[in-house]
Amino acid sequence: MAFHAGTAAAFEPGRPVAAVTDNATLRALEDGGFGFGRGFGGPGTASNDTLNRDNPAYRHIVTTISDDVRQLRREIEASGRRLLEITDDNVGRVFELAWLASPAARFRLVGLVTRFDRRDFLAEDLRDASCGELRLIYRLAYRFERAGRTYASRMPFSINVVFDLPRPAGTACPDMVSRFVPPEAMGDPRARAAWLAAGPLAASGVRPKQIEINAQVVRFPSGLETTFGGQAAYVMRIFGVAPGEGAPVLFDKALENTPDMARLGADAALRAELVAFLAARGAAIDQGVFTIPDRFLATKAISYSTYGSARLANKPFTELFGPAGDAFSAMSFDGLGLVRTPQALMERLDTASCQGCHQSNATAGFHVIGEDDPAISPLNRVLIGVSPHFHAEQPRRRAYAEAMIAGREPNRFRPLPAAPPAAWTADQPPAYRAASLGLACLPAEARRHFGAAWTCAAGSACTSLASNSAVGIELGQCLTTERAAEFSGQACLAGRITTASAQPWRDRFAVTGQLNSRATAINFTAHTCRPPVGGAPAGLAYRKCHDQDRHFQGFRPGAEPPNEICGFAGGKAFDICVASNDFAACLGNSIVRGMRATCGGERFCREDFMCQALPSDLPEIGKVAGLGYCSPTYFLFQMRLDGHPDPRRRG
Repeated sequence: MAFHAGTAAAFEPGRPVAAVTDNATLRALEDGGFGFGRGFGGPGTASNDTLNRDNPAYRHIVTTISDDVRQLRREIEASGRRLLEITDDNVGRVFELAWLASPAARFRLVGLVTRFDRRDFLAEDLRDASCGELRLIYRLAYRFERAGRTYASRMPFSINVVFDLPRPAGTACPDMVSRFVPPEAMGDPRARAAWLAAGPLAASGVRPKQIEINAQVVRFPSGLETTFGGQAAYVMRIFGVAPGEGAPVLFDKALENTPDMARLGADAALRAELVAFLAARGAAIDQGVFTIPDRFLATKAISYSTYGSARLANKPFTELFGPAGDAFSAMSFDGLGLVRTPQALMERLDTASCQGCHQSNATAGFHVIGEDDPAISPLNRVLIGVSPHFHAEQPRRRAYAEAMIAGREPNRFRPLPAAPPAAWTADQPPAYRAASLGLACLPAEARRHFGAAWTCAAGSACTSLASNSAVGIELGQCLTTERAAEFSGQACLAGRITTASAQPWRDRFAVTGQLNSRATAINFTAHTCRPPVGGAPAGLAYRKCHDQDRHFQGFRPGAEPPNEICGFAGGKAFDICVASNDFAACLGNSIVRGMRATCGGERFCREDFMCQALPSDLPEIGKVAGLGYCSPTYFLFQMRLDGHPDPRRRG
């Protein structure tokens, strides 16, 4: 089945709600007053132009992000790379800022997430007053009519509105967490929304504690990045929220555990102070529960994909202290459960930063994407609306909440973001499941740096796809080990990243070897390796769909699905459609059937790919209910900033 955190799994009687992502419940919550504008003291369903005109808090976001985009654009263009908002040229693309003030656009609710475990990050004098956080996640979306056609899509721009869950007067946190336990099964989304609004959400108050931004602002197509398979840059910011007259007041806030690279790089004394601070907190860092003081931190970060887990730009501590972590060579790692070497310490710190976390086991730089509205094109629909990391986190977060309710000490350890799901008990290390095909793993060379790790599922081995001498710990991907087990969609190329210091958009990837899929021409039976110039990072094992594939004849009720499925592929017509900036008019006629990796339920896609839904009108689609196919993330228009209509021209 598809991952629906908001249906049966989330609203299980007797168990606390960890996350809600089902579209029907979230739409009912929006209708009930929990739209985006509520966090700014305005109408919940206000469009972006209304908020930009009437609300100074929202205007602060627009002004700040606009300045960030313009600054990054100047830096990139100064290096000789062109950027345009709307173009059919083979050049870089930059986010069209007019969407932030468009009457056709607004931020739609795509997720509700409880984070009771976040109280661990508070200072001791504040911890007793809080029971954690509640997060409402919104994504930029538009909808309008032109010439009798509906244009509707979401875009890769998310805003996380974070509320404190204050400890109720005269009670303890178990009472607060218990408010999030459904008293009975609720099948009706309106009933679920009403229960959330009357109980759990009422506990969070109206004014948020902070607002977090993650927005794709630059994208280079694969026609430019012929070996990377494309690139994208994401701006990340946090705004604190203070009371104001009529509307809250926003102010820049330090990004959690994300160092200010420019300031630390220029100030040796401050850098030495940071080393001393970190070296004295080895046990907390090993647990994954630590907070670096604001004086060391940035207020803005930019993350980069593709190959995000192997890019130095997403590893700020490695960039500061080197891949060997020499500044921590004298630090003792005795007694630590996870971190055993300075290199492991660098990885632990890097993945605790904003850019490191959002490019580790993520989906196109995000962890919550959400389900699609019915109005979205069937060829632009996501099947799994969360990242592998978010999915893996759910058992841990729920076990933490249940321990709080029972009055037990919760397990406070946090795994690396690349880790698969695990079984959790209060006083034992997590018992990891084996990582599925295509998911992240630690090669043998990397495993020796850690005290606890995980393995790949039977029939697969941890294989390095992207080496980078500027990065210390190198992650791999679980790939099949036998030629007979090859399947469409798996990675087929390995390579080496060369880092461009201070200009990550100039990083380069060189293919160094082919791993599988050695057919020399596209055919119906044997797999060929399609190059990344077509938009598939690490290449793409591929064969054509034959007639049996088109009718899903290999899929049987109750049986484990095959690893490949007849989905959809691009081609020259798709590239022409992309260049038209009018995908609603041409997408249906610009793609062809082609074999892809199967996804759905707990089967996720590899890095730089995501699970796309199959159209409901395909022949014998009932055989593959709940399943989809893995597409390169930027094949979905809702995950790319370009290819959308001009927001300045709607009539």
